Amino acid sequence: MSKSDVEQSSDSEGNDATAATKPTLWQRFKAHMKKWWWVYLIAFIVIVLVTVLPIIYVGIPHFANKYINDYDYDYTGLVISNPRPTAFHVKQKKLMNMGGGFSGSGHLSAFNASIRVPDTDEEFAVFPVPQIDFNGGATLDIDQDLDLSCVDCLADIAVKAATNKSFAVLATGHPDLKLGALPTAHLNIHKTLDMNGYNVTEFVNENGAFNVTSLDLLDPPVNGYNFNATISVRNPTPFSVEMGHVTFNLTMGGDELGYVDLPNLKLEENISDNIVLGNVDKSKLIQEALLGDGTGATVTIGVRGHSCDYNGQDIPYFSAAIRAVSANATIDLLNYASSLLG
Repeated sequence: MSKSDVEQSSDSEGNDATAATKPTLWQRFKAHMKKWWWVYLIAFIVIVLVTVLPIIYVGIPHFANKYINDYDYDYTGLVISNPRPTAFHVKQKKLMNMGGGFSGSGHLSAFNASIRVPDTDEEFAVFPVPQIDFNGGATLDIDQDLDLSCVDCLADIAVKAATNKSFAVLATGHPDLKLGALPTAHLNIHKTLDMNGYNVTEFVNENGAFNVTSLDLLDPPVNGYNFNATISVRNPTPFSVEMGHVTFNLTMGGDELGYVDLPNLKLEENISDNIVLGNVDKSKLIQEALLGDGTGATVTIGVRGHSCDYNGQDIPYFSAAIRAVSANATIDLLNYASSLLG
């Protein structure tokens, strides 16, 4: 073998050795990861935190706030009773269908809800909302007094309730939401509570809204009253209100006709019957019916609110609502002819 052949053979073996020792792509990748794994771990953690934390600490509170603020609260079974000049009692026990993202177990912490006139800073009460536990549903159990910090503010709302078909109050607060194993979410409640009102001016003449179901004369008068009656009132709101002793003045044709007292006015859910005691000018009523327009014994009686008291104490917020009442009730005296002429 010549020298050149030996050298060529040696070069070929060297090239083969070099090719055999060159690392593969996988080997290079493993070597890279072995050296830089901590960089990728940090990057992964950062990506997870950037993605997950906003969902937990921003997304869940945002969803909960929106859900609660948009929740259609059901007032059925709510009872307002024992009114006093600066407080009244509130009671309601109700199953709430939470739905949505509250299908798991958890609770909404107890918190103080500020109750105010919408679009104003006029807070009229702070309502202590109890803790609400839920597991696919929840039970709201309220049985407590509501103390008033601004009676005039509530009076303004009561006037709106008496003179409009709808009114609203605003509840705000900052409860904590605990849902399953997720971190506690701090909420910002800003809930407008819409309710039906009376608009008494129209209400008294709506079909089935207000009816005199019985009428009896007292002759001689008893305690200054010359008649008693029973009226049936349809409550446009799904909750009940105990108002107490309410007085209305009556007019006819611009002249005084008398007055009526409702000794214990209660606006029950749906239909409520209330006793009415009154003193009216009977001869004026009959004269108006006989000298009417010839369409029958129908008379128009003006009803003007005067006062409201409970256990002898004036209830300023209810009195304001009563005094805002100014309506005309149309009554067919033929329905009560036997009593009037008896």
